[in-house]
Amino acid sequence: MVLKRMITGHIRYFLVSLVVYCTFFAGGVIVSLKTKLTMHPTSMAFFPTLFHNLFVGIILIAAGLITLGIANTLYLAYNAAMLGVTIKGVDNSYGLHPIITGVLPHSTTEILAMLLCCTLGYESLRFINIVRTNAKLGQSEKFHVQDSVWILVTAIVLFIVSALIESTISKA
Repeated sequence: MVLKRMITGHIRYFLVSLVVYCTFFAGGVIVSLKTKLTMHPTSMAFFPTLFHNLFVGIILIAAGLITLGIANTLYLAYNAAMLGVTIKGVDNSYGLHPIITGVLPHSTTEILAMLLCCTLGYESLRFINIVRTNAKLGQSEKFHVQDSVWILVTAIVLFIVSALIESTISKA
C-alpha cells in the first residue's frame, strides 16, 4: 500500500526527471559527434566519490525545493548533457571500451539516484499541487512525508552502491 502510494504520488515527477535526463544526454551526444576528448584515468576512492555524489543529490533536492523544481531540472539537464558530451568524446577518441569498463558499471545506480533526488526536488511543487487540488475539488489527499523519506533512503543506498562499484569495479 505504501509503495503504491509512493509510486503514484511521485511517478510524474520522476518521469519529468527521466525525460529531461534522456533528452539532454542525447543532446550532449549529438552536439559532440565530432568531439575528441582526452582521458585522464584516476583511481576513485569510495568516500570522496560517495561524498561528491551525495553533495550532487543534496543540490538537486535543495535547489528544487527552493525554486519549485526549476533549478534542479536545469542542474540535471546540465549534468546529463555533460555526460553525453563526455561519453561521445571518449568514444570518438578511444572507442567504447573505456565507457564499458569505466562508466557503465556504476552509471545505472548513480543516474537512478540522481533522478530520485531530482524527483524529491519537486516536493514543494507537489505540495502546492496537492493543496490546490484539494481546495479546488474538495478532496483530502494527504502529503506523506514518509514517502519522501523512503525515496531519499533509496537514493542514498543507490549512491553508496554506485560509489562502491566506482571505487572497486569501474576501470577507465
